[in-house]
Order: sequence, then structure tokens, then C-alpha cells
Amino acid sequence: MTLKDELIEGLKEAVGADYIAMDKEICYTYSMDASPIPGEIPDIVVRPETTEQVSKIMKLVNKYKTPVYPRGAASSLVLMGVPLQPGGISLDLTRMNKIMEIDEDSMSVTVQTGITWGELEYELKKKGWYTGFVGPGPGLSATIGGGISVASAYYGSAKFGTACDILLGLEVVLPTGEIIRTGSAALDTAKRHTRYGIGLDSTGIFCGDQGIMGIKTEATLKLYPYPEAIGFFVYGYEDEELLLKAIHKMASLRIASDICFIDKEAGLDFGGNPERFLIHGKIEAHSENELKAQLELFDIIAKDTNGVKKPDSFSKIALHDQKYEFLELAGFMGNFFSPCHKLPIFKSKKVHDLYLDHIKAHKEKLKKYKVTTIYYPFVVHGHLVLVPEIQVPIHDPVGRDFGVKFWKDFIHNVINQGSVHYWLGKVIGDMVVEHYRPEYFDFIKRLKKTLDPNGILNPGLLKLP
Repeated sequence: MTLKDELIEGLKEAVGADYIAMDKEICYTYSMDASPIPGEIPDIVVRPETTEQVSKIMKLVNKYKTPVYPRGAASSLVLMGVPLQPGGISLDLTRMNKIMEIDEDSMSVTVQTGITWGELEYELKKKGWYTGFVGPGPGLSATIGGGISVASAYYGSAKFGTACDILLGLEVVLPTGEIIRTGSAALDTAKRHTRYGIGLDSTGIFCGDQGIMGIKTEATLKLYPYPEAIGFFVYGYEDEELLLKAIHKMASLRIASDICFIDKEAGLDFGGNPERFLIHGKIEAHSENELKAQLELFDIIAKDTNGVKKPDSFSKIALHDQKYEFLELAGFMGNFFSPCHKLPIFKSKKVHDLYLDHIKAHKEKLKKYKVTTIYYPFVVHGHLVLVPEIQVPIHDPVGRDFGVKFWKDFIHNVINQGSVHYWLGKVIGDMVVEHYRPEYFDFIKRLKKTLDPNGILNPGLLKLP
């Protein structure tokens, strides 16, 4: 029996033969996420159901020095959750999709990390709860574990922050197979009800780690009462500085769950409004009276900054009734890719101008290859996440190659402007690592080496072996 045969037999024993695949067709589908760049093809796909099974797998692969690439819904746009070198194991966590406990006393919910945001919010709503932040752009289909691994943001982020801001603790299988709990559950006497108060914030080691420090198998999230009243706002602006002034004031109040804007000069003229910019957003309140007062307050802010109040239909499409169709992952025409990077609100204009210049410099090729562009920033607490989107017809490989270069060139430029990305994967991660301060990169290397001495988990991400 070869080493590979021994590994396969061990995996079958760990999860059952029905949940292992080596067919070339299945393995091929695990070589890609939603990004325009393919990864490598794994040798084996394994689908565990419990934390204990994941632990057995990791102990086994350390014995045989086999790389493992954990995977959720694969909705990443930057090569994450796919093999970055030929072979190895794709660890599909989507069978781990159970709600373990809804603890209404501590206002928390514990779930397996393979559950999607859509599944979780559907079940919570039945009991009158939700998590505030309710998922990234892929929405219904993205998994909780993936959201934590990239500290994802979007729906609900203006008020509630990122997936990691609503996180109370984790259950994690370390790269060598040990199982730990973080947050208050690290104590043998405590429940999973708070993140802090045990010393080191060990939960933070696994937040936004791109999946390199451990395999998150369970997560405990904060709960909030489901809103009794939901309202929307839309304001038109001609002057970007006044628009940013309005957004800054709105964001500072922490009232709106979502605050976004679009610029029709960057490609999206939705609804034929005469103004160049549209601020749009959503407010969730606990009564109709509270909602009315908060919407009126936003009307005052808009009036003071020369905003023009508009019908709320665009906001409903983008953030409520049709949001998952509006931001479908494949894009309107084909491949959809984008950097997502954070900047202070007033500093964002410089990068916005950079994007417009980038479009102008490539105007003829954008037209030739039918590449469309959109500029869609949104608020995450006190800063803006800038989302310059690029959509390339999938049937044109030459156009696709141009679009990928257009995308990568812009990422390089905005990193040099001090932008901070949150989902990195391989594509953006390699560029970000070039700007790590040497002492910080050395710290990351030492931490990774301590937790993953055999370089088993997600080798190749963040330029780590």
C-alpha cells in the first residue's frame, strides 16, 4: 500500500467513503472560486460533518505532509479556498451547516461555519432575532466561516461593522489537529457568551486570517432583535465633497444599517437621475415612530449639504427587495471582479479620482472588449469601503485577460495610496504582503510556523510556505 493509499484509507475511516471524491470532474470543480483566475486541481475532495472529523483529517494529513485547502461556498473573488499548488486536499465544510444553539439569555447564536448567512438569518427571523451584519455581497450563498476568514462587510455594516465585529468566539481546529475554543468558552466553567475577559483575544488570531491559522468549525455570533420598522433613503448630489460630508455625518450617528453611493461617471446611471451621485441606504428601527424620526434626521443632513431627496426605489432594489439579484456574483454580463479596500471617508476622493483616471486611460479598450465599470462605496462603521467593479464578458478570453490586468493594475495603485483591503486571497494578498513592515511579517511567519509547523494549511497564501 502506497502512502497515498494509506492516506485515502485514513480519510475514509475519518468521514466515510461517501464523503470522499477523487473523480477528475469533481476535483476540477474545486479548483476555482468566483474569481476570474483558476487555481490548481486537488487530488482529493473531503466533506466532513463535525469538528472531530476535521481534527482527525488534520492529524492524518500532518502525518503524510499533505496540504489542505478549507473551502466554504467559494464565493471569493481573489483565489481563496482553492489549491494554490497541484494536488492536496480540498476540505469542503458545507456539510457543517447546523445551528448548534440559539441562546436567547446571552443573546447569541452558535453555528457550524459551513452554514450560509441566508440559512442562518431565515431561522433566526422565526424567533425574532438577527445578527445585525447579515452577510457580504454574495449574500444568501456565502458561508459564515468564509465571512470571518476575510472579515467580510456589506449588508448591515454601517451600523454593525464586519463579520468579526459580531463575533463572540470560535471553535477552531488548529493545523496540527488540536481543537480549541476561544472567547469565554476557553474557560471550562463558562458559556460562549462574551469574547473578552480571559486574557489574550485569541479569537482575533483567526479573524481575517484568510484561513491560514486554523480551520474555524463553529462560531458564536451576537444577536439583535429583528427590526419592527425598516425604511430607505435616497439623495442626489452633484458635489462630491458635500456628498462625503453628508456620509460622514450620517455614519457618525450609527443609525443607518447601510449607507452607500454610486457615481454615474464611473458607469452606473441607475434610474436616469439628473444628479451625478446617489446616496442610498437603509434604516432599521424598533418602532415606526423611531424610524420616522431617524429618516427626518437624515433629511436634515441632506438638506444642509445640498442633497436632493429622491424616491426610495433605488435603495429598495439595492438593499432590500432585489438585493441579491442586483449584486449577483457573476455580474451583469459575465466575470465580475473588484478590489474592496478601506479608506477614511474624506480621503476616499483621491482614490475615486484615481479610478476615473484609470477608466479614461483605458477608455478605448474598455469599449472594445465591452468591459463595464461601476464605482460603489459603502460605509463600514467610520470608514468607506470602496468597490470599483469591473465586469468582463465571459466568452471573450482576450477581453478577460485585459480586464484582469486592468483590475490588478488598479489594486497595485490603490495599495500605494494607503488603502487597506479586507479580503485578500492570493491575488490581492501577494500585493499587500509587499507592504508589510518587516517586523510585522516576521511576527506572522513565526506565528504561522508555531501553529502549522509542517506548512499544511493553505500554503501559498500571504506568501507563506
